[in-house]
Amino acid sequence: MNPQTDKVAIIGYDMTPFGDLYDLGISEISNLALTGALKKTGLEREDLDGLYIGNAGAGQFLGQEHLGALISTGCGLDCQSLRIEASGASGAVAMRIAAHGILTGYLDKVAVLGVEKMTSFSSARDTQYALSTAMDTIWEASMGGTLTANFALMAKSHMREYGTTSEQMAQVAVKNHQNSKLNPRAQFRNSITQAHVLKSKMVADPIHLLDGCAASDGGAVIIMCSPEVAESYDSEPVYIRASKQGHSPLALHKREHLNRITCTKKAADGGYKQLGITPKDISFAEVHDVFTIAEIMAIEALGLVEQGKGGMATEDGVTALDGEIPINTSGGLKARGYPVGASGIAQTIEIMEQFKGLAKDRQIKNIEWGLTQSMGGSGGTSVISFFSR
Repeated sequence: MNPQTDKVAIIGYDMTPFGDLYDLGISEISNLALTGALKKTGLEREDLDGLYIGNAGAGQFLGQEHLGALISTGCGLDCQSLRIEASGASGAVAMRIAAHGILTGYLDKVAVLGVEKMTSFSSARDTQYALSTAMDTIWEASMGGTLTANFALMAKSHMREYGTTSEQMAQVAVKNHQNSKLNPRAQFRNSITQAHVLKSKMVADPIHLLDGCAASDGGAVIIMCSPEVAESYDSEPVYIRASKQGHSPLALHKREHLNRITCTKKAADGGYKQLGITPKDISFAEVHDVFTIAEIMAIEALGLVEQGKGGMATEDGVTALDGEIPINTSGGLKARGYPVGASGIAQTIEIMEQFKGLAKDRQIKNIEWGLTQSMGGSGGTSVISFFSR
């Protein structure tokens, strides 16, 4: 993308509530989100050139593959449709691919859907197994490893090198629940305290139950097009100005550092360089807080705080709604909810609502640049997207 001329407009969006949507199938969830997004733009289904679906685990959670045909039929579409998988980064990768399609002129108007149906399993053990497929199944999952265990190892390393504390990790959860209380579509709209987090069950030392996010159902859709096309639908669209993707070794033992998310830093640095901006230009960000330590490490990798100071910054209120750099104003994965494939698109919708002044009680002021960080597994893939007017 040329930072001076290349940008992709988002002209519509919608999402379902996140949570236990037991009575809805994955196609029904998808159709609800798509219908809402189309209604906001005035577009009809036949106006779309494509449907790009970010989904991480339908094969595991539902025993269902071939989502492109399934969901496009369920949504009443007759355009090209395909599913993209990159674990927790699935939605963001789908958005990135769609953006390149628009920039090349291959696509005119496209819907990007992030969707997941996770509550069909009857046991937490089955859910853990499904999620562990985002790890290196030979070196980690087959040996009994879980995503929680991986992040616990990362947290221990961060604590040892930088002095990060369990209380600082717990404050991430406290902050994000406070933000989610102001988000009507959030899964958890309740306050918690550090004591609640620290007294909750220890899952993998030092990670407590309330340091992590819950399984969730939900769907989110954005409608994307070129700036020229956008003029007919939105006089003040929000633009994707850059989107960068980075990778790190999937297995933890192959990484140089356990306490840094290298793939996030690579992608973010590439975006800053392309746009000619620095982390100081970012007004707010939605990051992948699948566990509280993940948010701390993400804001460090993004350069929003100094390396090793993410816990301290959270403790000091730097990342709060009224702080210097608000993080996860939506409530994040932790409290807004984490239907895995939908998370990157839900992050983008929060960016949209903040830029358009529609975030109500969680609205922040003087926005110049917004940023999303979506991540797959324990840091194997990371997509950083930059937004502005």
